Amino acid sequence: MAVEAKQTKKAAIVELLKQLELGLVPYDDIKQLIRRELARRLQWGYKPTYEEQIAEIQNLTHSLRQMKIATEVETLDSQLYEIPIEFLKIMNGSNLKGSCCYFKEDSTTLDEAEIAMLDLYCERAQIQDGQSVLDLGCGQGALTLHVAQKYKNCRVTAVTNSVSQKEYIEEESRRRNLLNVEVKLADITTHEMAETYDRILVIELFEHMKNYELLLRKISEWISKDGLLFLEHICHKTFAYHYEPLDDDDWFTEYVFPAGTMIIPSASFFLYFQDDVSVVNHWTLSGKHFSRTNEEWLKRLDANLDVIKPMFETLMGNEEEAVKLINYWRGFCLSGMEMFGYNNGEEWMASHVLFKKK
Repeated sequence: MAVEAKQTKKAAIVELLKQLELGLVPYDDIKQLIRRELARRLQWGYKPTYEEQIAEIQNLTHSLRQMKIATEVETLDSQLYEIPIEFLKIMNGSNLKGSCCYFKEDSTTLDEAEIAMLDLYCERAQIQDGQSVLDLGCGQGALTLHVAQKYKNCRVTAVTNSVSQKEYIEEESRRRNLLNVEVKLADITTHEMAETYDRILVIELFEHMKNYELLLRKISEWISKDGLLFLEHICHKTFAYHYEPLDDDDWFTEYVFPAGTMIIPSASFFLYFQDDVSVVNHWTLSGKHFSRTNEEWLKRLDANLDVIKPMFETLMGNEEEAVKLINYWRGFCLSGMEMFGYNNGEEWMASHVLFKKK
């Protein structure tokens, strides 16, 4: 009977995922399903005592120190980061910021929220004109281009392992007549260089890494004597975990990202990795900002299906796969809305950490 029940549950999950792929589940129903899974994750993550909570985090930090810097990077790149720039121009704001934006007021637009967060990064990283700046895992170059334009005397170097991202940033630099931008095509987990920088910026990259001890040691070698490293990462406020299914009933964890490609750190997780860098300052930002970011992305996606669908048909080769890809991105946005909006943004959120070199 137990085997039959397990098979029935598995079949139900397979059917649910199929329905989601085809866009047959209403948004309100999807949100309810996601909230149910998030509640299960919270029940799993919160331990009965604080001693157990700390022990759980320390066990994870110890295990990560035994791993490679990163795993499954190619899988994640192919699914999430190597996508048509024309699609991003529709879904994201005008700066193509593919990470959390900062909504100061209810009336703040997505474009304004992108700029507000980019300015907040510059402020918290203490960027000054004339510095050398390194943007690791730069995405479509939102921060690289913002710094280069705002601080004309800064020399800004962007590092990406995506050919399309490199080409876009270089093209946009030429269009804006920015002569202070250089883009390097490299995998930072294996990249070596002799240069050092006054400021190093890393926005929502560490979640895809594993061995933070080795990674921070590598990055510390690129920080100049009086330089600073600024890091943004998504997090849970209390506990940290590998992005893997809770159990056989967990459909949600595989809904957006391939399992095993991410870690969700706790807000204070990187205080445990100060072997080669020291924490100078630490902030958190309510999850409501990232929830609203995803909500704005979803609005833009749904409002432009007449353009996006033929674009995806060309990309995927047929209508059926195009529909699946559209619904994948809908699921991505809905997941972000619910996860970061849960408990009024007080569970999953963004953490900003400023380090100096030891």
